[in-house]
Amino acid sequence: MAASTHRRSRLSLSVGLALALVTGTALASDYSKVATHTTSKSADHVLGVLTAYSQTCKEGCKYKSPDIAKMVQLSHKKTATSWYLWTWISHSVRDVKYFSRVSLTKKPNGTVVLSSRMITEKEEALIAELEKASGQENKPALDSSRAIYTIEPLEGGKTKVTQDIVVSASGMIDMFGGAIKDGIAAATVANVQNIEK
Repeated sequence: MAASTHRRSRLSLSVGLALALVTGTALASDYSKVATHTTSKSADHVLGVLTAYSQTCKEGCKYKSPDIAKMVQLSHKKTATSWYLWTWISHSVRDVKYFSRVSLTKKPNGTVVLSSRMITEKEEALIAELEKASGQENKPALDSSRAIYTIEPLEGGKTKVTQDIVVSASGMIDMFGGAIKDGIAAATVANVQNIEK
């Protein structure tokens, strides 16, 4: 009986793994990182760097960002505090292209919060709208991602910058969890280096 139960358990596990590999569906895993540093640069400078999309890429740009081939800020429905962003990540495994919604909040104490959320595949109508408006395609790899950058002015002209990043992955992509963690870490380091330029 025990051997039979063990065989059934192994069979169920094998079937589950096969389905995950074929369909790319499985329970999602979350990967996150929070990084904080203090800089002598102004809050305006920090915000300017983090939103310098056209000047940020992996090669040939003023600011460096791992695997970023191109970022485009859409004019479609853009306001002073909200806009859409298209990102193209060029990687040896596969190219990834996706849209994000970015929002900007300024608090009375001078703190600025820049939030970015990936438009997920469940938001089909919005993706179709953004593809049509921008002429860019949507080919995501992650289930979801969000980044929150808190820019806090300090005394003496210094600025505290907190990067809070969370991504969710499932299926075959989740098998590369280590690479996802490394990518998040590399992105936070690159942002610090760009800010300090």
